[in-house]
Amino acid sequence: MEIDIVLDSHLSSKEFTELGLLAEQYGINTVWNASYLDGRDPFTNMAELALASSRIKLAPMALNGYEMHPFRIAMALLTLGDLCQGRVETMIGGGGEVVMSLDIPFEKRVRYVRETLEIVKGCTSQRPFSYTGELFKIKHYDPQWIKEPAPFVYAGANKPQMLHMAAKHADGIFMSDLSLTLAGNAINTVHTRMDELGRDKTGMRFNNFMAWYVYDDLAEARHEARRWIGFRALFREYMMREFMTAEEFAIIMAHIPEIYAMAPKNESSVAGVPDALLDLCVDKLTLTSTPDKLDHIIEHLLEFKAAGVTHTCLELKKHQAQGIKLLGEKVLPALR
Repeated sequence: MEIDIVLDSHLSSKEFTELGLLAEQYGINTVWNASYLDGRDPFTNMAELALASSRIKLAPMALNGYEMHPFRIAMALLTLGDLCQGRVETMIGGGGEVVMSLDIPFEKRVRYVRETLEIVKGCTSQRPFSYTGELFKIKHYDPQWIKEPAPFVYAGANKPQMLHMAAKHADGIFMSDLSLTLAGNAINTVHTRMDELGRDKTGMRFNNFMAWYVYDDLAEARHEARRWIGFRALFREYMMREFMTAEEFAIIMAHIPEIYAMAPKNESSVAGVPDALLDLCVDKLTLTSTPDKLDHIIEHLLEFKAAGVTHTCLELKKHQAQGIKLLGEKVLPALR
């Protein structure tokens, strides 16, 4: 299993580059730059690291066809690849907070992801390239300057319909917060569909996105994990009901706005939601601990590896340099 890390777009280019080079030094596979509504543009913010690094892969996330035309996604990926000798990956998803803020309806979500995948992969691997879909069209795309290999393109997929589509069109599957059981089910779904399609499974990757809060101070780690818990899988009943009752889930759903608001307010409690329930979410949906108690986290990741997860993408919110060092020195050797 390989380890990727996510650094958010609130970091400056200088900070992002320093942490990316440190990750490269410690053998991290890929550094992802999360795209937030109030953050920096991930492509521009990765340019300095693209030029300064030599091995680590660079990956903007999560991209979607609602807010950015697939042709523009492809052009940006190709340009980034030109800067870093083709060390580019990405994930195409169905949109999140930016799409909601722009008040774009989440219509035909699977089709949006499929056509975006088809155009991005076509533009980056076929020349000349033309495409006529229900949502998007492009004619005679034939750039002459491309020298680097095409980027590796994941599809963001957790549920059956998206997984079936991605099994045909994506290079890999990027899952989010899935439990061991759900991840195993998703992998089996994709493999079964690939067999039906006659598609070679060699090289197919399964990446599970998780949050990492391993700090020296356990109280700080748990505060941060609870503060950001609204950005995990709280609204997905099929995931939450694995470890909580219907009544507990109803409490969570009744307070979703307040739970989201904990992050900007730097708070870790919500009136009306038992702290024990938030702690349960932290325990089930994040990797939260102290450096002297990494064994159970490593064991948990090894279980995912045994289930077929090939990559784990860990979001580092604070103490990123310490997290990178712990991953490189303690976690990666165990997973490899």
